[in-house]
Amino acid sequence: MKSLLAFSLILPTSDAPMVGQLYLQAPAVEYYFTRETGVATRAGKLEVGQLVEKGEELVKFKPTTDSGSSKVYTSNMKGYIEFIKDTQTMLETGELVAKVSSDHAFGNYYFDKPYDLSDINISQSVWLCADKQSVKFNVDGVLQNSLLVSVDLAQIRYSQLVELSTGQVQLYANLIDCR
Repeated sequence: MKSLLAFSLILPTSDAPMVGQLYLQAPAVEYYFTRETGVATRAGKLEVGQLVEKGEELVKFKPTTDSGSSKVYTSNMKGYIEFIKDTQTMLETGELVAKVSSDHAFGNYYFDKPYDLSDINISQSVWLCADKQSVKFNVDGVLQNSLLVSVDLAQIRYSQLVELSTGQVQLYANLIDCR
């Protein structure tokens, strides 16, 4: 009940949106490079655009030198594969093996007018309503004139989100208020 009360302090009516500017940070990106010459073998059937978990195997690497031991490149974060070398590819030192981008984007939402934010919980969600899609944002922090938000990119591609965040952005406290 307290969370419903918190959003009623922000919004004068249940269907009135918050109005403001949304500034997004591009998702974090991890790059994986070779340290020596060798052969790369893609793990499993990984493809560009596929979601990988933190710690998931990306590429096995066998150096061409006799003294070099095999290496396994694993993802340091949950995210989407943006690039991965073809199977059984010979690579030189310093070549890109894989690129993984985070499955979340973060941003700041600055209000165009003051709202009473004293009772906002950071575990709440707000919604950006597009023509054919509603996007759920998690509230990660509350500042005097803004919200720190994050969005799961499984809902929408980052490039689409950037397009939707141009100009004034309306966020709704409830999904049912999206029309």
